[in-house]
Amino acid sequence: MASTHPEVVANALALLETIEEPHPSGALLATFITEALKPAAAAHFLSTRLLAGNAQALVSTWTHIVKSVTSNGTATQQVDRDTRQHIFERDGGKCCITGRAASIWDPLVVVPVLPLPLGWITDEKLVNDMLGAFFGSNYRDWWLFYTAHPDSISPYGSHWLLRKSAAEAFARGLVRLDRIPQSMIEYEVRHVTLRPHDEILINGYFPVLGDHSRCKVPKIDPRFLGTQARLSQSIQLLQIAQDIKQDEIQTVRDLQSRQSRETQALSRPQSRQRSCLNNVLCKITLTVWLLVPSPVRIKIYNWLRLIGKATFKLSDGSSTVQRLPFGLYLKSQRDVRAIRDEFAALQLVRQLTSIPVPQPLDMISTKTTASQTNDHHDRDDAEPVSYILESRLPGMPLSNCQFVLSDRECGRIEEQLAEYLVELRSIPNNANADRPICSVLGEQCSDTRIRGGVPVGPFADEAEFNQNLRFPDHPNRQGHQIVFTHADLNPRNILVGHGLQADGSVGWGITGIVDWEMAGYYPEYWDYTKALFEGFRWTTRYKNVIKSAFRRLGCYDGELEIEVQSWESGDGC
Repeated sequence: MASTHPEVVANALALLETIEEPHPSGALLATFITEALKPAAAAHFLSTRLLAGNAQALVSTWTHIVKSVTSNGTATQQVDRDTRQHIFERDGGKCCITGRAASIWDPLVVVPVLPLPLGWITDEKLVNDMLGAFFGSNYRDWWLFYTAHPDSISPYGSHWLLRKSAAEAFARGLVRLDRIPQSMIEYEVRHVTLRPHDEILINGYFPVLGDHSRCKVPKIDPRFLGTQARLSQSIQLLQIAQDIKQDEIQTVRDLQSRQSRETQALSRPQSRQRSCLNNVLCKITLTVWLLVPSPVRIKIYNWLRLIGKATFKLSDGSSTVQRLPFGLYLKSQRDVRAIRDEFAALQLVRQLTSIPVPQPLDMISTKTTASQTNDHHDRDDAEPVSYILESRLPGMPLSNCQFVLSDRECGRIEEQLAEYLVELRSIPNNANADRPICSVLGEQCSDTRIRGGVPVGPFADEAEFNQNLRFPDHPNRQGHQIVFTHADLNPRNILVGHGLQADGSVGWGITGIVDWEMAGYYPEYWDYTKALFEGFRWTTRYKNVIKSAFRRLGCYDGELEIEVQSWESGDGC
C-alpha cells in the first residue's frame, strides 16, 4: 500500500536525521521539505537522492539556490523618482511590514522585494530539478522567465516601501509575510526565530498590501513575498553556517595566541585584588540593605519591577519573573513555600558545587493568611505575596539557540551538563534522613509533573513516592538512588552564551542554570525524564544532548518509557 503524504514527509525528515553532514546541513534540507509548495513531492525528491548517497550535492545545490536570492542576488532595474513616489503613496507612506512611518534614524526606502536570482539560470540539472521539486514546475518556470526578463514585471509589482531596519530584517529572513488564504493583498507578519536576534517593532501584524492611494497603482506581486517566506528559514540557517565557520576560524587564531594570553593573565594581580574588593563592598551593601524594614524593601522592589517592565521584556514570557536594572531579577509568587525552597536550593548549590546559578540576595514576603499563601488558583491580578531577589547570569535560554549550535558546541554543552549533574548528585541530604524524598528543606516537594504541582510528601522511600504516579509497581520505577535533583532541567532553564570557552575555543557554552523552585531529592532518573517531559517542543539535537549527558551517569531508557506511557495516559497534566 502506498504511503500517505504525511508518511512520506515524516520518513524523509527521519532520513535526514541519519545523514553524516555537519550542522546545519540536515536542518537546511529539512526546510526544503517543510517549506516546499508540495512537501510530499519535495520529500520524495529528496529521499530518492539521499538513499543514492547524494546528500553533499543536495546541500551544496540548495545552498547555491538560497544564496542566489541573498548574498549572490543581483539588483533589479532602477526605479525612477516618479515611480518611487507612486509606490510611497500606494503603500500609505508607511512601512509595509511594520506599519510605522519614517524616523530620523530609520528612514523609509523603496526597495525590491527580492533581488534577481541569476544563479538559478544554469545548465546544472540538479539546480533546475531542485527548484521544480520545491516550487512546482509552473512556479519555477515563472521565476526563470522573470529572472531572464526582469522587465516583464513593472517596478510596482516587484518593489515596496519599507523602513530601512525592516528591509534588513526581511533580507536576512528574520521576518516573513504569509498571505491570508483567499486574499491576494492580506498578510500576516511573522518573526522567524531560528537564531537569537532583536525583533523589529510591529504596529499590527496583519498588513493589507493594497493601493492606499486609490489611484489604481499596481500592487505587489504576491509570488515575491511567497518565495521569501518559503526561503526565510533557509536564509537564516545559511547565516548560522557562516557564523559557525567564523567561530572555527577565530578559534584557530585564538589557540595560536593562547600562550601570550596566559602570560598576560599571570600579570593581573591588581585586577584580582580589585575584584575581591568589589565583592567585599557588595557584601557590605547587601548586609546594610537587608536591615531596611520589609515594607520599604517591598515597595522598592515593586517600583523596580515597574521600571523593569518598561525597560525589558518578561524574562520567560510569564508574569512571575522580571528583569530589573542593576543586573538583578525579581521572582514573585503567591506560594511562600516555593520561594523558600528556591532560595535554599540556590544557597546549597552555590555552597557545594561549581555550577553557575544566580546568587540569592533577598527573600521577603508580605503579611497574608495561610490560606492566601497556599492558594495556587488566586486571581491573576492579585498582588504577589513573596519575592526572591537574584543576581542576573549572562547568556540566554538554550531554547532560543537550538539551531545555532555547531556539532562541536553540542558536544561541549553535553560535557558541561554531565559534569554539573555529577556535582548536583553529590549534594547530601542533611535535611530529612528519615523521609529522604523531599524538598531542599526536608519538607513537602512540589513538581508540576506530580498532581499539577500540589505539594506531596515527604516520602520514606521510592515505593511510597510511586503511589503518586501511574504504574507505581512497574519494575522501571524501583531500585533507584535518591539524589539531589533540579527537577525542571529543560532548555528554557539552561543558559548559554557565546564567547571564549575554557578550552580556548570560541563558541557557545553553558553560562548558568536557573529556576530551582522545584529542586529537591528525587529518584535518580527524575532529572532525565523531566528534561524530556516536553520533548515535542525541542529539536532532536537537543534531546540527543540530554540523552548523551545522562548516559554517562546511567541508562534510564526504561524509566523514560514508563514515564512516557504515564504522560500519554494523562498523568502529569
